Amino acid sequence: MDEKDKQLYETTLVVESAKQTAKLGKDVASDIVRPTSKSIGENIGLLVDGVLGWLGVWGQKQKIRQEKNLEEFKKEINKNIEAIPQDNLKEPTMYIVGPAIEASKYYYEEAQFKEMFAKLIAASCDDRDNDKISPYFVEAIKQISHKEAMILTLFRDKKTSALPIVNYRLILKTIGEKYYEKYVFIHDNPDNIRKYSDSLINLQRLGLVSLDFQNWLTDNNFYQIYKDNVFFKNTKQEILKNIENPDFECKDFDIQKGILELTPLGKNFIDLCL
Repeated sequence: MDEKDKQLYETTLVVESAKQTAKLGKDVASDIVRPTSKSIGENIGLLVDGVLGWLGVWGQKQKIRQEKNLEEFKKEINKNIEAIPQDNLKEPTMYIVGPAIEASKYYYEEAQFKEMFAKLIAASCDDRDNDKISPYFVEAIKQISHKEAMILTLFRDKKTSALPIVNYRLILKTIGEKYYEKYVFIHDNPDNIRKYSDSLINLQRLGLVSLDFQNWLTDNNFYQIYKDNVFFKNTKQEILKNIENPDFECKDFDIQKGILELTPLGKNFIDLCL
């Protein structure tokens, strides 16, 4: 390349660079005045690339899989942002969106958690959610399991704030009673009474639900499933069979009715993340 061509090449670079800079400045100025779902989505996409792009991969197969998951995650975010009315769009709340994207790097391969993080990130761009959103929700998503997310989804799908739970208790021949199984919630398998007990305790620990045995649902039909399962029938039959034995301390087996109730924090979490 002679000196003349070199000068022409350098001049072209300067001109093109100036054009791009001017365009970028115009776009930024426009976004500051009124951000759009497209501009917000693109900027959050850059954050996703920056935060998640460093993840190590092994082999070409894993690399392709990672890239696919990242693109799906960004699409999920953009889909939720595009659903926000233009008049309600705002720049994302960085103390929400930053930790959410940072945390999501361990979860974005799981569809359920990817959707929760995407909805939370989008909620930070919606001024209608200003009073509901909390940075705590990032930690809550990180600390719930698939079982716990399913329980929360039931509140949403059934459009209710309370679900039936029970304690199974032994009625003693002397005055009093003893708990046999606590925090029993039956949903999909009536004979697996212990499946969700740990989930109820964790959801209560996170402040999303409360476990209340001082109150219960007035319709007894909600509790019938807790008496119709194999566990209850077999246990009650065994107790009644031994009731005449003077060394046997129990005289009956029954349920203590209660409710699993959404807290205000839990309601906001469901509204924004599920």
